[in-house]
Amino acid sequence: MRRAVGVTGELLLTAGLLVLLFVVWQIGVMGVVDGRRQADLVGGIERGFAAARTGSPASGQDTRPTDRPPAEGSLADLDPGGPFGVLRVPRLGGSEWARPVLQGVGLDVLARGLGHYAGTALPGQVGNLAIAGHRSGHGNPLIDIDAVQPGDAVVLETRAGWYVYRAVRHDVVAPDRSDVVAPVPERPGVRPTEPWLTLTTCSPRYGSTSRYVVFARFETLVPRAAGRPDAVLADPREL
Repeated sequence: MRRAVGVTGELLLTAGLLVLLFVVWQIGVMGVVDGRRQADLVGGIERGFAAARTGSPASGQDTRPTDRPPAEGSLADLDPGGPFGVLRVPRLGGSEWARPVLQGVGLDVLARGLGHYAGTALPGQVGNLAIAGHRSGHGNPLIDIDAVQPGDAVVLETRAGWYVYRAVRHDVVAPDRSDVVAPVPERPGVRPTEPWLTLTTCSPRYGSTSRYVVFARFETLVPRAAGRPDAVLADPREL
């Protein structure tokens, strides 16, 4: 009997160690590897933005920030996995924190970065631009999402420039709460009158029993011709 108990204990201990090693591998080692791949992807997307820009602003070209940006219809036609933009949340890692946003939220897409829910709003558009991503694993892009505070900048960079949203609040909801990505967040059926951006990820940090959601309201578009908005992208932890 004692021998059986001892064998069972050893098996449980071995199983526990294997689970621990898997977590360390998935979140630690692969987190670094996938993070580098995502950084490379961000670099590729930004090189595309730079290639589309031709020198200094043309004569008469408006470089002023605007809260009424023109629609970027080309983003609506992206195939799943196509480059949608670059998300920047300085609270999560400083002025250089950046993650790629791809079209769609399939498992293959989210393994490469963040994903834009097809059918939700486009940048700066009235409605709710919904973005999902892993919290742990696959580069751990949103692992510290609970650090985001009201007023923090949530910036989506596209070919047009930098769409600046400001975090308003967060919520922790059941995984099946699809109303968080409704045109008016958490108010399905209500007609939207302003642009929102919603970030969704798993909760708790190393689990998936709930969803952690950050809601941000659109503030302005800084046109690419105006240059990178360094003041907006400053690390709030150093202010």
